[in-house]
Amino acid sequence: MAIAHLLFWFGIMRVSFDILVAFRTDTAEANQAAAQAYLTAATTGEAINIGILYVLLGVALGVLCEISGRRSKAEDVG
Repeated sequence: MAIAHLLFWFGIMRVSFDILVAFRTDTAEANQAAAQAYLTAATTGEAINIGILYVLLGVALGVLCEISGRRSKAEDVG
């Protein structure tokens, strides 16, 4: 469950930083240069997509952990 939280919050922080970089640049060339320098991605859009994937992966892993926890509790009872 802790890994799910880490993935989720890392994704949220990454998307926030990516959006900040995207809106702080004036031209497409500056946007691309900033993305390559600070975000390790070709463009800020690509970096935002990666951040969203981290968020979704964290949510999916958290849901699977919850399902697993409920199933194991049900097996212990019955």
